[in-house]
Amino acid sequence: MKDTGWRIHRVLLMVFSVCVVLGSVLLPVHPVSAAAAGAKTGTTIEDVLKHTDDLKTYLEKGDLEQAAAAFSPIKKWWNANKAEVKGNSLNMSLEIEGQIAGISLAILSKDSGKALEKAGTLEFSLINYRDGAYVGNDGKQKMTLSAYILKLRGAADLVEKQKWTEAASEVKLLQQQWLTVEGDIVSKSATVYSNTERDLVLLDAYLASPEQRQQVKTVIDRMIDGLVPLADAQYTWVDAALIPIREGLEALLVVGALLMYSKKAGSKQAGRWVIGGSAAGLLTCIGVGFAVAFFLTSSAFGRNNSLINGWTGVLASFLLLYVSYWLHRNADVQRWKQFLAGKSSKALSGGKMFSIALLAFFAIVREGLETVIFLIGMVGKMPGTALAGGIAAGFGVLALCAVVIVKAGTRLPVRPVFLASSVIVFYLCFKFMGSGIHSLQMAGVLPSTVHEYLPEYAGISLYPSWYSTFPQLIFVLVAVVVLLAHRTSSKRTKVQTI
Repeated sequence: MKDTGWRIHRVLLMVFSVCVVLGSVLLPVHPVSAAAAGAKTGTTIEDVLKHTDDLKTYLEKGDLEQAAAAFSPIKKWWNANKAEVKGNSLNMSLEIEGQIAGISLAILSKDSGKALEKAGTLEFSLINYRDGAYVGNDGKQKMTLSAYILKLRGAADLVEKQKWTEAASEVKLLQQQWLTVEGDIVSKSATVYSNTERDLVLLDAYLASPEQRQQVKTVIDRMIDGLVPLADAQYTWVDAALIPIREGLEALLVVGALLMYSKKAGSKQAGRWVIGGSAAGLLTCIGVGFAVAFFLTSSAFGRNNSLINGWTGVLASFLLLYVSYWLHRNADVQRWKQFLAGKSSKALSGGKMFSIALLAFFAIVREGLETVIFLIGMVGKMPGTALAGGIAAGFGVLALCAVVIVKAGTRLPVRPVFLASSVIVFYLCFKFMGSGIHSLQMAGVLPSTVHEYLPEYAGISLYPSWYSTFPQLIFVLVAVVVLLAHRTSSKRTKVQTI
């Protein structure tokens, strides 16, 4: 006879899949303005970019007469469409207006060098506008990975000119806009994804430290080298499936450990609390996903997402530390039998019930938010049927893994199951703390201070900053102390028995 709790859990997973599919496929993402701008003059944004390229070519040759001729249709396009651009983004409008005015003045004063510099920044702004790569675009356009790489190159140019304040501002903007493009990367290369997230914090730290600024250009070049091969990547249903699998496995391990814990203790009520916490986490993720899709821009949500990931990661890590300790402590068969005999009806009551529900909630929210945002980001990159099929396949694999974890866990002896679970949960505790602190640094809550002598491995959320390394080190020391104390206690018990 199938367990009722697991039926509910599978139903919730199916509902989540359906909601994400519908939310992703039916989102009202209709690119506007940049492609349409120019309708009044018959000149498209692509035409303007071609004229800009011609303008740069003539300026490089020093041919100001031909440069003025190439610049003329750009000015006409701008005069006809600046109101529309302003309606989409005041900041972008002011930026382009200033660049066009600067080119006009430079051509009049016959300063081809200054005009060429302004033409380069104008081209950069126009590409950003075409791709929606700017703040305040009310969510109707999305930044492409190519535009993000172009903005990285713009930051590198600022660094080469030693415009440190402007470069730092650009990096802050890139951190906020990371959420818009990270979905393009995560399914193609987990390594590039982890390394780029790490480097975004390193850039912030290096720019803030005069002694480390010479390393900024190297980091940007490294980021660009990693991202460029992915800029023109094609996406299939497999990529859509890998996102929930990759992001969901860690949350699944936490929820699976809690469900095993509940079943081993014979507490159906505890299982319901775990399922309830998971369901609340799923609904929160779906709600945030729809809010981002309908009401916010991904870039505007970027900092808030980092805050959510940061605080949930830190809080979940403390709860996971306790769960890891509890699993290890009760891995002793005799202690577990005493636990069941003396406290089976009361073992999981009151505050402990709420604690495991809260942990399940944090685990789901910590990983689920990025899953939903990633999937939203894949809209338009493949046919809707392929996206829906990939999402369904991904959550199907997760559901299968969940059944296997719990079924296998309940049939195996207590000691190996609890010891293995305690190690896995401690690893997640270690990782959640590191990634949580890292997210808070991305959000600007904590300083992005780094030290080269600290170990670094982004795959397990080990970053070269004392803000994340110190609490992780404390966790390791606590684990070592607990292991030594447990071993000493076991030896004393054996001696007394003899």
